[in-house]
Amino acid sequence: MPSNIFRPHFPFFSNTQSEPYVYLDSAATSQKLQLVIDITQQYYQERSVNVHRSSHHLAASVTEQFEQSRSTIQQFIGAKSHKEIVWTKGATESINLVASGLANNYFKAGDRIVVSALEHHANIVPWQQIAEALDLKLDVMPVDPHGVLKLQASLDLISDNTALVAIGHVSNALGNINPIEALIAKAKKVGALTFIDGTQAVSHLAVNVQQLDCDFYVFSGHKMFGPTGMGVLYGKYALLEQLPPYQLGGEMIQQVSFAKTTFQPPPLKFEAGTPNIAGVLGLARASEFIQVHRNSMIEHEHNLYQALLATLLAIPKVKLWGDNNNSICVQSFTVQGVNPYDLAVLLDKRNIAVRVGDHCAMPLMSALDIDGTIRVSLAAYNNLEEINIFGHALIECIGLLTEPNTQIVTENNVLKHKQGELAPIAESIKQAKGWDQTYRQLMLAGKNLVRLPQQYKTATTAVQGCESQVWIRCYLDADKLVLEGDSPSKIVRGLLAVVFEALSGKTAKQVLAFNLADYLAELHLAKHLSQSRGNGLSAVVGKINEYCQSHSL
Repeated sequence: MPSNIFRPHFPFFSNTQSEPYVYLDSAATSQKLQLVIDITQQYYQERSVNVHRSSHHLAASVTEQFEQSRSTIQQFIGAKSHKEIVWTKGATESINLVASGLANNYFKAGDRIVVSALEHHANIVPWQQIAEALDLKLDVMPVDPHGVLKLQASLDLISDNTALVAIGHVSNALGNINPIEALIAKAKKVGALTFIDGTQAVSHLAVNVQQLDCDFYVFSGHKMFGPTGMGVLYGKYALLEQLPPYQLGGEMIQQVSFAKTTFQPPPLKFEAGTPNIAGVLGLARASEFIQVHRNSMIEHEHNLYQALLATLLAIPKVKLWGDNNNSICVQSFTVQGVNPYDLAVLLDKRNIAVRVGDHCAMPLMSALDIDGTIRVSLAAYNNLEEINIFGHALIECIGLLTEPNTQIVTENNVLKHKQGELAPIAESIKQAKGWDQTYRQLMLAGKNLVRLPQQYKTATTAVQGCESQVWIRCYLDADKLVLEGDSPSKIVRGLLAVVFEALSGKTAKQVLAFNLADYLAELHLAKHLSQSRGNGLSAVVGKINEYCQSHSL
């Protein structure tokens, strides 16, 4: 596969096991730089000492490198001082640190918190909980039918009573680059604090927090080619001074007695305990790489995104979501008449990794009146050929999900069914050759499943723990179990049909003796199911078992 100047820096793509893999899920987590892997390994193998504690020269050397990393991140985002850089375990902890501190002494009665409808749950729930606890008002900046922020309506929400405006620099679900400059400027006019989630921005855009003039800015390392479990909180120093400590313990203490404890100034005040030293060093390396290659990366990613847009727009019934004119190289889409979960499963069988679902943005999906999307997220290490591979695979998968299904029937099939060894659906699954025939048979079985009437699709019949929505209804008919179910997913409906065929009409004793894992193995089906789909099927059987146990068939 053709390479580019960035790809050789990521060992994932030279690994023989991952070489045929098309990775289009960088917004969930990016692949890691060899530079990051090297310095992390070096720390653990050659320099595994603590920082800020020991007096020996090796500890002093690592402490110096650790603090230099803080200065590296300061330069990376244009902060005024390295003292404004706080190490956390990720953007989520950074958000909770600020939210917890502000809840302690910042908000007052009558204050309003403004968030956008585009936010990741991590930038909604902490503010929502504060609003509920302190009886504040939570205002939501609206989006248009495509998922683009309505700027004027959002600006109008920011009033003299607004205490905080929280918004993502870039939408993790859609890729939109939000107009945060205008929102920050309006917030400053009314004296409100601004909190920016930059998790999806820092590896794709040049960020300067002083030019933005935001009060807080957070991001995670693992989405910018760096380590997992590593994040950054930027805050204006005067604000960090006012925030109380988030956790208490070693290193963040200045003086302790049983009468009183005093704390270190920022940033150490927020870094209790031994930090993720290797993660800090790795994050600094990742940011240096991005800074060196920033302009080339932006140009390459722009070209990739334009190719992706052209590929998707050429496919009938594909609907694009978000702001396609002002986006990083991330695109969410749906296909009319095709369940996104089914599409993601079939793409995965072709070794193409995409994200499917609500992307931890349920309120956004609700505002758009959809259950979820397929999200393709690119990075500088991707190639145009990968987009071509994805486009061809997408067309094939859509065809498979919309074509008429034909059941595989063989003499063996009929004979075994007559002998009572396997029922028809189970036998058709077992006789299928390869994953594509297996999924065809599943979709055929799902097509024949009697759909659950809408009035029975309730919280009581919903099955928790499934990748897509699932409802099942159990009831008795002449002391025998009757099962009904439904799901928006064709594949899941097929899996329900497999389970229902095995358990319908059985007694409680027979149902409770059923072993799902053994049955799936007998049908050669287990190897074709992802762990999440397998867990969802287990949840379905678990709900049936609960019914049998409670009704004593």
